[in-house]
Amino acid sequence: SADQLTNNYFINERITRALDVVSTPNGPACRSVVDGTDRGCVPYNLWTLGQITPAALAYLQAPGLQTGVIDQNVITATVSGDFGSAGIKLPSAAEPLAVVFGAEYRRDKLNNVTDSNLTAGNLSGSGGPTISIGGQTNVTDIFMEARLPLINDKPFARSASIETAYRYSDYGSGVSTNTFKFSGDWAPVEDVRFRASFQRAIRAANVVELFTAQGNNLFDLTGDPCGVAQRNPNATAAKCIATGVPAANVGAAILDSPAGQYNFLQGGNLGLKPETSDTTSFGVVFTPSFVPGLNVTLDYFNIKIDDTISTFGAENTLNACYNNNDAASCARIHRSSIGALWVNGGRVDDLNINIGGLKTSGIDLNAGYAKLPIGRAGSLNFNITGTYLKKIEVNPGPGLAAYDCTKFFGSVCGTGAINQNPNPQWRHHARVGWKTPWEKLDLAFTWRYYGKVDLKNAAANRIDAHFPSFNYFDLAASIALKDKVDITVGINNLTDKDPPLNANVGTGSGNGNTYPGAYEATGRYIFAGMKVNF
Repeated sequence: SADQLTNNYFINERITRALDVVSTPNGPACRSVVDGTDRGCVPYNLWTLGQITPAALAYLQAPGLQTGVIDQNVITATVSGDFGSAGIKLPSAAEPLAVVFGAEYRRDKLNNVTDSNLTAGNLSGSGGPTISIGGQTNVTDIFMEARLPLINDKPFARSASIETAYRYSDYGSGVSTNTFKFSGDWAPVEDVRFRASFQRAIRAANVVELFTAQGNNLFDLTGDPCGVAQRNPNATAAKCIATGVPAANVGAAILDSPAGQYNFLQGGNLGLKPETSDTTSFGVVFTPSFVPGLNVTLDYFNIKIDDTISTFGAENTLNACYNNNDAASCARIHRSSIGALWVNGGRVDDLNINIGGLKTSGIDLNAGYAKLPIGRAGSLNFNITGTYLKKIEVNPGPGLAAYDCTKFFGSVCGTGAINQNPNPQWRHHARVGWKTPWEKLDLAFTWRYYGKVDLKNAAANRIDAHFPSFNYFDLAASIALKDKVDITVGINNLTDKDPPLNANVGTGSGNGNTYPGAYEATGRYIFAGMKVNF
């Protein structure tokens, strides 16, 4: 269950009444009080410092409340074992075939209720109505897994085995899926192990994606493509007029939102198909016996997702219409009487759909070296975990060509299976641990690195379109007191580095004009903790 309360929003219709003030013999009063429309109105004087009264705020403000409950029922049965007693194994292997068979039934039910102000969209700045959701999904699975050892303790084959798995899922209403995997590993010698796998995965739409009621929300954009702040050269006067801009307002500032926010229509879709992904990976694990304590893992991954359950993206819709003349995208643009997308009912439709997909590939590195002796000073431990991103290609679907978001961020890179977080080509987390000669005292130094990125499709004159590479340094110490008490203290972001800022950070993964999932938004962070074992 989850209850969400948002305070201090203004009620839209009361803003107009509180600002519409007339003179009376008893002093300033709301016109609605004088004519009897709303006798509870209190004037809102924002033109004079110190004149915003508690009474005015009490009249204007209202909370928004929504209460949600998710019920999940799962029934699972499995049978597992091996065929050792039956003698079913390869002559070259020391272990028999091992298997698991099972079945599962799962029901997910969601009920989210919003109050009258949220439902009607009365709260100013909330983006539009937040409407109650209700619905459920049911799925029945039948699955199996098997592992077959192939070779043990043979020349050039210290060990080798293969694994496979299969799952059939029935979602009802004629929707069913098949998922499977094949993998294998081979260790020619004790020091080296090779591994590879292929996996087909399926994800069906969840209750939120299916049943969310349609309503307006906000998306970030520097300027309307038919406006003046960031005029799209492909948005000719004829194209702008064809999508609803009055001829007199083509290229006018009235089309550009002062807040850089525009309306889009969001909501669920009962016609969503399951999305499908194919993942291929292969790698090597190196644990040399001649260097005790060293281990290195290197893996290549290639992931392809089709029919991604997401949204096309409001900005993508505008680009597809004005850049590529895509009729379906142009039909999703609904301009107001003045041609704007930010006031008077103007919006872009952006409901949940199956978009084209996503492709990503790269290399994961994990290397560690444990217990390097440094004489009387104790010993050191080293570890680095990093990812080299080769590509993260987004295919929004019909109307736009696929594009690569490697080394970029922004709303157009928030389409599909990825969010808007920056996608640096290289990132890592490196740690040096020092086991001191003083009993039970350990120290650690961590270096977090995030490569440079740029705002995708940024205007040439933007000063916030580039995020440089970021280095964060952390210190931590732990000490064991007796046998049952551990104390930890530390400092994260030792240099108190501020996060990079961007005016158009989206609400999906950004907050406060930055990306707290990637960058430290709280500055230097000092912490202490104690763990007591009983």
